[in-house]
Parts: sequence; structure tokens; C-alpha cells
Amino acid sequence: MKQLIEQVCFKGRIRGFALVLLALTVHACTESSPKADEVSIVVSSSDFITIQSRTAGIQEAVDALPPEGGVVYIPVGNHQISRAIHLRSGVYIRGEGNHTVVTRRWKIFHTPLAQPALEGATTVEVEDSSGFLLGDEICLQSKESYGWWSLHTIITDISDNVVTLKDELTHDYVPEEKAQALNLFPAFFAEDSKDIRIENLAIDGGLTDEDRKDVPVEFTLSALHFRAVDDCMVSSLLVKNYPGDGISIQSGDNATVSNCLSEYNLGHGFHPGTGLSSGAWTNNIGRHNGWDGLFFCHRVRHTIISGNRFHDNGWNGVGSLGIGGEGGDRYNVVSGNFCYNNAKSGIECRGGGNNTVSNNVCENTSKGEPGRWPGILVQDTYNTIISGNRCLDYQEPVSSKTQGYGILVQGASRDNIITGNIITGHPQDGISGDALSQSVVRQNIVKKAHEPAGI
Repeated sequence: MKQLIEQVCFKGRIRGFALVLLALTVHACTESSPKADEVSIVVSSSDFITIQSRTAGIQEAVDALPPEGGVVYIPVGNHQISRAIHLRSGVYIRGEGNHTVVTRRWKIFHTPLAQPALEGATTVEVEDSSGFLLGDEICLQSKESYGWWSLHTIITDISDNVVTLKDELTHDYVPEEKAQALNLFPAFFAEDSKDIRIENLAIDGGLTDEDRKDVPVEFTLSALHFRAVDDCMVSSLLVKNYPGDGISIQSGDNATVSNCLSEYNLGHGFHPGTGLSSGAWTNNIGRHNGWDGLFFCHRVRHTIISGNRFHDNGWNGVGSLGIGGEGGDRYNVVSGNFCYNNAKSGIECRGGGNNTVSNNVCENTSKGEPGRWPGILVQDTYNTIISGNRCLDYQEPVSSKTQGYGILVQGASRDNIITGNIITGHPQDGISGDALSQSVVRQNIVKKAHEPAGI
């Protein structure tokens, strides 16, 4: 029966507001999630595709679900969107793996503002409006108004270079602060909700090498951007070439991100931040991203980062653990990850404290500045346990080594426990730094040469 229902959904034979009962076959994320033997409403996005849709029928399918939510199935194909898909509590999104691709419809376009656009206004004058279309999403930002202070809204009218917006401006955007308008948006967005699941699909942002030169990195433009969402689960996603971060989850409680690949994005591969509390980011791959493979940001707590591979990123494998807000990131565990060939450090502990970094492998880092960065950087960090890690540089000949140090302890770092690590093959020093004496450093194995060499 289940196979028959899926075939009917896939072929698009159920039209309009057709509702199908299908047993859930995935494990519950939380106690509030439906159990495996319960049923949920399922609709297919293919039943809601119209020429007017800016989301390939996906938003319309979400809106067709009852208040308690349900499942939106996105079939095999390339689903082009020109505005964000807004999710709400109880909504599950499912695809057919990399055969289901959600992609931005138009090439990236951005233009400076020609006149100041002040708080409360509903129009902006841009230098060039040729890349904008009625009904599509637009983003406004500047050097002073960005991130949470950027504006995301819908275009309701275009007259010459004057663009009318659905929502009022919440901040000032002025040319002197390099204000600009962009046709960029998250592929999936959710806010102030709970029990959301998205799994088994691909998101392609269409970012080109030319775009990378002048498109600003903006985390609210991440491919998946959740804010204040509790009990969310993200699994088996491929996110690539997005003009922002890959997967960004800000604030909320209990976020699980697993078995995802985030690559070639403009910013970070993965981005837990802004007071996010508890959850696990496991068995993911973050590679070839412009910034960190995974970036800790601002008061993240009680979160496990384990079993991941972060490599060949433009900054660190794991970056900025500890930094941001009162107390910084704290009580997090970074364990059992492979961090290699990144431009800076394998794992960066910077500011804050009370975290655990254990049993990771950090190898052949500092590709951007050979000799400068260590496998693990401890900068202005306190009360953190750094134990059982393997930091090594096995590149041959010696002149080709890049990872200058195994563990480097600097700045106001204090009261850390650095023990039981194995450090080999570094051209500068194994464990070093001007703040080393302010922490407990013992029972580490440090060798100038790596055994066996060249492996």
C-alpha cells in the first residue's frame, strides 16, 4: 500500500488539496515528533506547480497542509525557485536524494542603491533594476545594516529603477555605507516554530567563480536558514555553491544535523549560532567552503560536533569555538572529527571557555599561510579540555610542511587542561605559545618527525 501511495504522489495523479495517509518510516527527533507507527498528511509539490509559482509548487504544498503540519514530498527533478520557501511547525520536507534538486532560478544579481532608503519606507531606488522581477524576493543590506539588520521581502512593483516592496524598511540603507539590493534569499527558511524536518534532497545556489569576487557573505542568505526553531532535524542534504552559508541554524533548542554534505559555498559550510542550545551535528562533510567548515557563533551551548570531516576550507575546519556574547560558546563537545588541508587551523578555540575538544585528527593545515597556523589554536580560552587529539603534518619533503604547530596556546588563555595528545611532524614546534604556562600541560607525546613519514 505504501509503495502504491508513493507512486501516485510521484506521478502527480493526486491534484489540488489531495491528502494521503502514509506511515512515517523515520525515527522521531523528539518526544513531540510523530512515532514510526503513526500517520501524517502527505502532499506532493508536483500537484501545486503553476506558471505563477515562485517556488516550483513547494510553498503552495506547504500552505496546503493542515495547521498541525504534514509531509511535503518533492519528486525527482530540478525545482527552480526565486523566493524562499517558508516552513512552519510540524512540516517535514522530503526528496529523492541528489535527484531532487532545489535551485535558484536566476543568476546572481546585485546593484547599489542610488538614493538613501530610510526606515519605514516601502520603496528603494537602485542604480539598475534589470535583474529584478515582480513577485521575486529581494535582500537589502549595507556595511552598517547586515545580518539580522538586513531586509528580506518581496517585490510588488518596479517602475524604472524604483522598486516597491511588500514590507517596510526596518533600518536605514544609504549609499555612503555601500547599501545594495540583491536577488538572493535562503532556499528554506523557518522562524519561531518547532518540529521541522528536512531531508534527502540537494540545494544548488548557482554561485560562479565570478560571483565569489564581489558578492557579500551574509548568513541570513544561507541555503537553509532557521531562526528560533526547536526540535529540528536536517539530514542527508547536499548543499553547494550557495551565496551564503550552507546550513545555518540560529537560536532555538535541540538541532540535529546529520549526514549532510556542504561544499563550495561562499561562507561557512555549517553555522550553529546565536544562542542555539543542545543538539548534535554528526557525520557531516564540510569542504571547499569560502570560510570555515563549521563555524561556532555567539553563545552556542550543550552541542555535540562529532564524526565529521572538515577539509580544504578557506578558513578553519572548526572555527571560533568560544567566541561571542556573555560567556561565549560553552559546554560544547567537539570530538572525533577529521580536520585537514584547511587554510588556517584544524580547530580554532577563540575566546570563551568551558568546552571539550577531544579525540580529533588535525593534519596538514595552514595551507593558506604555511607555518603560521596550528592543528589546534587556543586563543584567549579558559577552562577547556583539550585531550586525546592527534595533530600531525606528514607532508614530505620537510620544506612542503604547512602546519606550523600541533597546539598553539596564546593571548589570555588560562586554566585549560591539555593532556594526552600526540603531536608529530611540525616544522615550528609541537606544543607552544606565550600563554602555555597558564594551563595544565602534561602527558603529551611530542615528536619532531612523524612516523611513518609521508603517509
